[in-house]
Amino acid sequence: MRWPRVQQRERLTIHSLREGGAHVLQPVGELDLETVGQLDAELRRVEATDAREIRVDLSGVDFIDSDGLKLFIKANARCSDQIGRLRLERSSAAVHRAFQTTGLESRLPFVDRLASVIPETHTPY
Repeated sequence: MRWPRVQQRERLTIHSLREGGAHVLQPVGELDLETVGQLDAELRRVEATDAREIRVDLSGVDFIDSDGLKLFIKANARCSDQIGRLRLERSSAAVHRAFQTTGLESRLPFVDRLASVIPETHTPY
């Protein structure tokens, strides 16, 4: 078995796994000014591949600030010429409220949570 690519810092871990034509990113932790660059770099790396679909599973994000919200606005704009390529899986109620309060829920490509392809028993190294 090949383990997914993992990037880890103190406050954010990103699981990144390609399965067929889809690539799943699962950030775990906080998305804020200090950590958003890490997810942005991984998103851009995946966007440069031939993945037909990029899913960002937000279920592991327990905090998001305006910098995190801006990241998804920009990523959506970069993928706008490929409708359906970027999909954001809904997060916890507290984090999703930030998207609702700012009106971004209706502007970003949210989908209900899909079955994760990231092994649950996987621990970052």
